[in-house]
Amino acid sequence: MTAFILRRARAIALGALSIAAPAFGQAVTLRDLPKPSREIEEPFSLVSGALELKPSQVLAVDATEMTVSLVDFTKGTRTTIGRQGSGPGEYRMPAGLFRLQGDSLWLFDAMQQRLVAFNPDLTAGTTIPMLVFDQSTTTALTAPFFGDRKGQIYASAMKIEAGRSGGNMQMSLPDSVGVVRVDPRGKAGRTELARVRFPISGKPDIKQNGTALKYTMAFPGLVASDPWTVFPDGRIAIVRGATYTVEFIAVDGKKTSARVAYDPIKVTAADQKAEMDEARRAMAEQGKTVQKMMPANITMDFELLPPAEWPANYPPVSALGALAAPDGRLWVKRGTPFRLGREQWDVIDQAGKLVARWRLPAKTTLVAVGQGVVYTVRTDEDDLRYLQRIEVPKS
Repeated sequence: MTAFILRRARAIALGALSIAAPAFGQAVTLRDLPKPSREIEEPFSLVSGALELKPSQVLAVDATEMTVSLVDFTKGTRTTIGRQGSGPGEYRMPAGLFRLQGDSLWLFDAMQQRLVAFNPDLTAGTTIPMLVFDQSTTTALTAPFFGDRKGQIYASAMKIEAGRSGGNMQMSLPDSVGVVRVDPRGKAGRTELARVRFPISGKPDIKQNGTALKYTMAFPGLVASDPWTVFPDGRIAIVRGATYTVEFIAVDGKKTSARVAYDPIKVTAADQKAEMDEARRAMAEQGKTVQKMMPANITMDFELLPPAEWPANYPPVSALGALAAPDGRLWVKRGTPFRLGREQWDVIDQAGKLVARWRLPAKTTLVAVGQGVVYTVRTDEDDLRYLQRIEVPKS
C-alpha cells in the first residue's frame, strides 16, 4: 500500500567502505536523448515495470490492467503473457519480473505471494511460494523487487508496527529498511546486505467506518531517500540520497563508493503546490490499483497531506530512481522540480564515475534500460501510455 505512493515521491553506515575522492571535478553536459526509434501503437494504462528479453523484445507490466505483455518492437506488436488466475502461468497482481540463467523467467505475484515461472518460450512453468510477511520479525518485503541470474530475489524488508486505537488502525513505519536477499527455493531465510533510507514522512493513519477505509499520510516525495538496484550478477548499487554517493556491493561483499557532483535546486512555494497537485493526481490514479486488491465489499480512500516541513532544496536523486543496465552501468533519476516537466537521468560507470547526463522529452518516463537502448513511456492527453524504444548515443 505504502510502496506505490512512495514511487512518486538517514544514510546508515555500512562500515569498512573504500571511499573514492569526491567527484567535484566531473563536468558532464546535460543532453537530450534522441527521438524514439519505435513506438508501439497499442497503449497501456499504467506501465509499472519492464524487462528487456532481447534487443527487440520487452516484457511490460500494466499495473492497472494487471497484465504482463510481450512487446516486439520489430513487429510492432503487443501480446499478453499468461492470464488472471491461480494456476501455472497465471497471476493476480504482477509486481516484479526476473530473468534467470537459461532465459527462464519468474513473475512475482504479490497478491498470491508466489513466483510464477515461465519457460524460455514463455509457456507456463511451475509456481514457487514466496511469503511477504515474516511473523517472527514482523517485517514485510516491499518494493522495489529485483532478481539475479541465479534466482535470488532482492527486496526492501520493512519492520511494521501496527495496532488499533478507538476502532482505527495506527501504523508506525521506520525511516530506514533493510536490503535483503532471499532464495525462494531454499530454507536459508532472509540475509540483510545493507540498510537504506526509506522515503517516508510522518506516520500513516487508517480510519475505518464500517466497510470504508481511509488511508492518510504526509507527502514523502522530497525526502532524501536511498534508491537501489541489483545487476544480473548479483552486484548491488545504492545511491545515498543525502549526499549523492553511489555505493557498490560486489558479489563477494566488497564495498566501494564515490561521490557524484550536482547543483542543488531550490524548492519554491510554486514547487510545493506543483508537487502536491501531481502527487495527489498520481495517488488517485494508482489508488484504483489498490482498490482491486481489496475485498468486494471494502472501499479504500486516500488522503495526502503536505509534509510538516518542506526542505530548502530538492534531493539530488529521486525516490526509487535507480536502474541497472546490462553493460554494468547504473542509471540514476535526478531529483528535479515537477514544473520542469522533463525527467533527467545520470549514467554512472562501474568505478562510480559520472559518464553521461540525459534529459527525456516532456511527459515521458524511463522504465527500463537495455543493450544500448532505453525504454520509455509517453503519456498522451488522455493519460494513455505508449511504450517506446530509444537508441542511446555512445558517450
